[in-house]
Amino acid sequence: GKVYTNPMPSTWTVPRYILKQGQAAWDSIRKEWHMEVEGIDVPPPMKRFNDMKLPLPLIQALQKRNIKRPTPIQMQGLPVALAGRDMVGIAFTGSGKTLTFSIPLIVAALEEERRMPLLANEGPI
Repeated sequence: GKVYTNPMPSTWTVPRYILKQGQAAWDSIRKEWHMEVEGIDVPPPMKRFNDMKLPLPLIQALQKRNIKRPTPIQMQGLPVALAGRDMVGIAFTGSGKTLTFSIPLIVAALEEERRMPLLANEGPI
């Protein structure tokens, strides 16, 4: 099969105030929420959707569905996926894996739409 050496292109970056927290703070969050990670330069976990720099309408849509804060798989998985990195996420049924997979797809689609807007009668919609 194909071996990829670079992550998927992404404009998303970890906020500076999260980076300033440092490895010890990230390890503490991972220990508190029973997260195990392996890899090189793994993005830090984030305890709030706002920290992940998600678009406001997306955050509002989550809140409308009473999703107020990320679950542990989302705390770690969303930053990894938003950064364009590969990931294997293992968590219980109902833990939020589907959102961890789909939110980065929505963000990527919104970024693409901003770069190259659809014109009238163009595209599948």
